[in-house]
Amino acid sequence: MFLQVPQNSRYEIKFISYEHNYHTIINWLKLHKLNFKKKYETRFVNNIYFDSLDYKSFKSNIFGDSSRVKLRYRWYGNITKIKKGAFEIKYKRNLYGWKKKFKINFDKFSDKINLKQFSKNISLNLPEREKIFFESQSIPKIVNRYQRDYFTNYNDAIRVTLDRNHEIFDQRFSKEFNLSKTSLSQRVLVMEFKFNRQIKESIDSIMKQIPIRASRNSKYVNSIRAVTGI
Repeated sequence: MFLQVPQNSRYEIKFISYEHNYHTIINWLKLHKLNFKKKYETRFVNNIYFDSLDYKSFKSNIFGDSSRVKLRYRWYGNITKIKKGAFEIKYKRNLYGWKKKFKINFDKFSDKINLKQFSKNISLNLPEREKIFFESQSIPKIVNRYQRDYFTNYNDAIRVTLDRNHEIFDQRFSKEFNLSKTSLSQRVLVMEFKFNRQIKESIDSIMKQIPIRASRNSKYVNSIRAVTGI
């Protein structure tokens, strides 16, 4: 399923801290010489993550596979407005990241769509190759939600996101969507730098200046650990 790393893939580097450092990081970005500015209004990001019965995607991440893939459906804002999103296949190879997005048509489904129907409808809207791959990992495992701030530098070459207020909703034992009963999670702040692979060398010095440390972090893995206790 993995493709050659495309030329338009991005470097994606994450930095992890505690939520109480949020304003410190905001000030660091605003005072930086690259003149980071807020790109969009703060908004909530909602994701449904899919996996196989034996958690193939989860295991690939915790075992540190250099090539990984995540399947998710993402929408923004109101958590109940599920039909206003898109299905994404997120590829990761070492520090390179890229994704494919697919708009899903829900016209044939009622507002009371359940998890099984939801996965079926995604499959019906995918090209044949992606459909075969999705059907091997089409079980909705969790929904997660977090608040995201967006920043870019003066020429939009570097994108920075700040994620906080994480919520996790376990879907493993539900027929209908569980969007109300949350599971415990760490109160962490996730800052991610995303930039074109061609400019990596020119911003290495910036990475060293960041006042929190770089770390591997997967919201999907953290969510599964939160609901399973692994």
